[in-house]
Amino acid sequence: VCHCPTDKGDAALLVNLRTEQMQKPGARRPQQGGSSKASQVRLFICLGTVALLGIITYWNVQFVLERSHRHQAQDGWAGSARPNHRYRGASEVALADLDDVDGDDADLDDIADAAAKEADVPTNADTSAHDVGVSAGGGDCPGDRRPYHTLLTAQSTTYQNWQSRIMYFHWKKQKAAGGPCGEMGGFTRLVAHKKGEPDGLEGEIPSVFVTEYTPAELARFKHFAVMNRPFSVKQMLASPEMMARITEDYIMIAETDHMFLRPLPNLATKEKPVAYNFGYMHASARQQPVIDQIAPGVKWQAVQPIGPSPAILHLDTLRKLTDKWNDYSIALKLNDQADKMFGWVLEMWGYSIAAADLGIVHEVLTRFQCEPGAQSRMTKNYVNEYYIHHYTYGSEYRLDGQPQGVNQIGEWSLDKRHYGGAYPPKDLELPPNRENPLPLWLTRAWNEAMAADDNWPETKALGTRGWRRECAAREAIRAHPVASRLPGSEWTWAGIRKLQFTEHPCTARTPWGEAKYGLLSEGGRCDAACAQSTIFLDFSGGLHNLQFKTDASGNLVEFTSTRVGDEEKVRGVRLIDDAPVVPL
Repeated sequence: VCHCPTDKGDAALLVNLRTEQMQKPGARRPQQGGSSKASQVRLFICLGTVALLGIITYWNVQFVLERSHRHQAQDGWAGSARPNHRYRGASEVALADLDDVDGDDADLDDIADAAAKEADVPTNADTSAHDVGVSAGGGDCPGDRRPYHTLLTAQSTTYQNWQSRIMYFHWKKQKAAGGPCGEMGGFTRLVAHKKGEPDGLEGEIPSVFVTEYTPAELARFKHFAVMNRPFSVKQMLASPEMMARITEDYIMIAETDHMFLRPLPNLATKEKPVAYNFGYMHASARQQPVIDQIAPGVKWQAVQPIGPSPAILHLDTLRKLTDKWNDYSIALKLNDQADKMFGWVLEMWGYSIAAADLGIVHEVLTRFQCEPGAQSRMTKNYVNEYYIHHYTYGSEYRLDGQPQGVNQIGEWSLDKRHYGGAYPPKDLELPPNRENPLPLWLTRAWNEAMAADDNWPETKALGTRGWRRECAAREAIRAHPVASRLPGSEWTWAGIRKLQFTEHPCTARTPWGEAKYGLLSEGGRCDAACAQSTIFLDFSGGLHNLQFKTDASGNLVEFTSTRVGDEEKVRGVRLIDDAPVVPL
């Protein structure tokens, strides 16, 4: 008998061929003759269904991994160091409680503010940067209180700076909600920035600065800027001045796109650190050959499905781990087999392999954080079930409130990747789907933090509408003086090779995945001449308008790209036989 049960929600399909029951005494045997053929047909249909579902699941996983890999280098197109992107997400199977959700916005407010009201503090509780740089609490607190220090690892890019400001606002809010005896102690933003120079945010967010990898050093790591994280922690631990600000015995490592939903207690003990369960980080025998090269003697069964964030661990444990975390991350990145196998989560594997090598076993928590997207469904009470909302996925909706679809930018879109070079604007429009509490809470949380920040910069970036742009019909592409000549051509982008326009209309390839291009309509800031010489090219959540130039013979030789939002300009040059037709 073939059972193919489906759990409700996003639960995985389970297949159980219960042939072993046929061996039990009293078990019914398959009948002979025609009924046997019927059984074979049923088995064939069931197995065919399982195979089809397996293929669908495989391609869904491939989409998530490919999309995350594409996005990790967004700022690199501008020729600058890439930001600390790790667009990772645990399997949405972990997002439980798929009950009916009503659309009462006020109820979401009530739930999100409940902890603050209970603690008798305002929901927009403000604490200055200097007030929270050290631990709080006093002699009246319980003797078993174990405060921890929040360490926000970051780089000083526009992309991470605005996220840091939003993150810090909600961290302060939840610290206040936890009261004076809560275990959320001090806060430090650990910033990799040039040669350790301040970046101007230290007056708003308690910050220390360490040296970041130079462009030449990052080139050795294939411009994987996440390598700055273990390098930053290593520098901090070696600095008595920086460590003097940390008076707690425990460290919580956080990321810029973490939003605290409620006060986070210290879930760790001195002997047992805690970390989040990443669904795609489960080791298998497939990883053993790479592990053998990096950490001989470590077995894949000992490597836990964790990364360095979110995690809470004793300071002594962090000191013990950091050197190997840094060294193993470097060794993995310089190993072609490991680099191909681990991709954008490679530094996380460096941490988990280092912990296994040192015999450090974490308690692995599924409800430490949630990583939802537009397809996720949870009750509005999720703010009391998880501690952190990690907005690693974009929320993409049609204006009728339905999810836009896989690998699609929505007519309504809230995605951090839109704001790689510019701050998001204040007062973002709420999502058209008010029944899903996830994007509704996130949009309102962004708006709350931005509204409370008097220093939030003015921006030219779009809000939650206008990011979706459609390909033109084949006939329109063929009739366009520029787009008609692009298929098959190759280009540089800010000196990076290479941008390839495929023979399929509207499709281009970048080193980080596929891009979509199409025609601009006349109107607004694009006149008739602009519409005839310009196309749009969208990738990694960014929108770009490319205006092309020709040589004396009328050949397309270069373009200037203007990014929508911050109007950053990038030059591209035509390649023929891999050689630029004009000087780079």
